[in-house]
Amino acid sequence: MFLASVAFVGISIAVAPSHGLAADDVSYRQAMAEAVRATANHVLSSVVVVEVVGGTGGAEGEVEQDAPTSGVIVDKDGYVLASSIVVRRPSATILVVLPDGSRHAAEVVSKDEHRDLVLLKIKTDTELTPIPLPDQIDARIGQTTVAVGRYGIDASPLVSRGVLSGQERLDGIAIQADARVTASFYGGLLVDLYGNALGILIPAVAEGGAEADTDWYDSGIAFAIPLDVVKKNLARMRAGDNIKKGLIGIVAKSKDPYENQTELAAIRVRSPAEAAGLKAGDKVRAFNAKKVQRHQDVRLLLGKFDAGDTISIEVERDGKPLTFDVTLTDSIPPLQPQRLGVIAVDQAPAKTQDDDSEDEDSTDEDPAKQVVISEVITGTAADGKLEPGDIIQKIGVAEVDGVESLRRQMIAAEPGKAIELTVKRSEENQTITLTPDSIDSGVMTAIPKAWGEIKAKWSIKELKLPDAANVAAVLAPQNDAPVKQLGLMVLLMNPGEAAPKELLASWRDVAEKTGVVVCAVAAEDNQRWQPKEIEVISRFVASIQKTSAIEPMAVAVAAPGAISGAKAEAADSMALAVAMSASRTFYGVAVSAKTRPPAVRLRENDAEASLQVLLPIERNAEPPTWAPTLKKSGYPVVQAGDVDKETLLRWVRLLQAI
Repeated sequence: MFLASVAFVGISIAVAPSHGLAADDVSYRQAMAEAVRATANHVLSSVVVVEVVGGTGGAEGEVEQDAPTSGVIVDKDGYVLASSIVVRRPSATILVVLPDGSRHAAEVVSKDEHRDLVLLKIKTDTELTPIPLPDQIDARIGQTTVAVGRYGIDASPLVSRGVLSGQERLDGIAIQADARVTASFYGGLLVDLYGNALGILIPAVAEGGAEADTDWYDSGIAFAIPLDVVKKNLARMRAGDNIKKGLIGIVAKSKDPYENQTELAAIRVRSPAEAAGLKAGDKVRAFNAKKVQRHQDVRLLLGKFDAGDTISIEVERDGKPLTFDVTLTDSIPPLQPQRLGVIAVDQAPAKTQDDDSEDEDSTDEDPAKQVVISEVITGTAADGKLEPGDIIQKIGVAEVDGVESLRRQMIAAEPGKAIELTVKRSEENQTITLTPDSIDSGVMTAIPKAWGEIKAKWSIKELKLPDAANVAAVLAPQNDAPVKQLGLMVLLMNPGEAAPKELLASWRDVAEKTGVVVCAVAAEDNQRWQPKEIEVISRFVASIQKTSAIEPMAVAVAAPGAISGAKAEAADSMALAVAMSASRTFYGVAVSAKTRPPAVRLRENDAEASLQVLLPIERNAEPPTWAPTLKKSGYPVVQAGDVDKETLLRWVRLLQAI
């Protein structure tokens, strides 16, 4: 817990033998309280309050004042590091309140956008006490940590105790502690029990963990940027350089980042990786001489570097080692996901007579899967070029050994560029040239006839989750139905609507016709949707996937506003928030074009989990003001024209198409 007065630092219960505590326990608690108090006092002279005054964004342009946060003095010349929360919105004035209570106007010198820090500068004759910046921090899992901040007009101390619970979090940039911190702590210090400063606290959540990066405040999860990294970048920031995350432009082949392989499925167009000569099919072996065995290793190592850094990458290509020097950049042309227009499945290669004669105890790895086309979608680039039964072996020179690999190569493909596919058809290899379509070029609705040949009984059932108050129902085939590759659409209801079973009755015929399971979810509160419900909605999806044969990529979240003629309401904003926050669960989102965008932090669309956005407006219509922002972040925005229930569900099921 945290307390506003440092006089009670770290004490969560009264220390008194009369409560039945053993003498040793009392002594330990007293010693710990004294140690935490001493630790906080040791660094408090370097911790300040940061106030934002005159921020815009209130109702009808009102001027408002944000809640204060903390900052850290980093040198005697008046430089103060704070979290980026103080510059999230335009403001008239930023004030720094020193430990003596004096207030000073601050100017923004630079930002570290990679680590959510901002460098401020004040002018003062007051002698400042900067925090020492170490060349290397001594951060060990399990050690006691103390979060220290300040709050209010009198700069009262804020203190919270915990343990260091993780390193190399947030893609390698942060350390993690279980101290409970509110937004007032952001920009403050995380310190060990000996008074050594470890890092600066920032607002952050793990990927997909919440709607906004401040949603985990006071949750027992706190992230901090290590001070040795701060020291390394401080000179650049003092010079006014903004620091951004270093981007390389590689796309992993494996869907599981912890799988023991590092092969690349694709190289982003006009990226540092492409410029350096990396190619699809390369197997990454090391970064700056540090060996890697899985894509999670690659992610953690790359995550530490900034734009402008040059790194050495060792890869294996055709069995030979190659080394490339790559200079990272701060931006790569956004994804413009492409598609062939096929449904493909992974299939084990047919065994030969020689395979049957092999020793049953052989320890060789399973052979690579073949990518077999099961259906070709009418009216797409593949129509008339590819056929059901074709085995896709290569795109250009890059081998295709799985549906996921093929999908990622297409998502990262260059728009308008013809590609050569090597396919095996009737036991013969053929080269087929075609130009894929951009996903945002139009909505696909031509469901293969084979998907409608198997009939099944559908039913509507109430759906409940432990520890969730949301009322929900699901319309799905009965458990024994032999139906596969189904789609799933989660339909969010507007606050105040609380009859999901009745709502689903109007969707029964079209759901059965299109093969899409529909789950209707009501808001917990009759007045609004809440950020905490994002995780609940994802849990509903996981529950349904256990009982129905849902194709993982054919999962979407939608609001009633996705149907032409319906108005935008709260459910539309919530649907966007859910899709952006739970990117590993949802691959499509359908909302009204008049949707009010939610207050979520927009991440770049990911080739490993690409999201489509469907709007019920004509292609030549003016898109909503937030659509260009989505496109710049790599999200295909499909202006689908007139959208009825059947069009919407056909689109959902065809999200699995490549």
